[in-house]
Amino acid sequence: RKERTHRLCTRGGMLESFLQEPERLTDDDVMLLLKLIFHRQDTQELLKKLLEREKPETP
Repeated sequence: RKERTHRLCTRGGMLESFLQEPERLTDDDVMLLLKLIFHRQDTQELLKKLLEREKPETP
């Protein structure tokens, strides 16, 4: 659970770093942006490529 919380906070921060004035956007605004971005063909191709990589070993 701690790992998931850390990942969510880290990635949420990454997302906000790309948004102009994130405090002015609603959750629905951000969801709309993400839907548009992730429905793009080039985004889908990159995501597929990234997911096909070998998973790093965990100790």
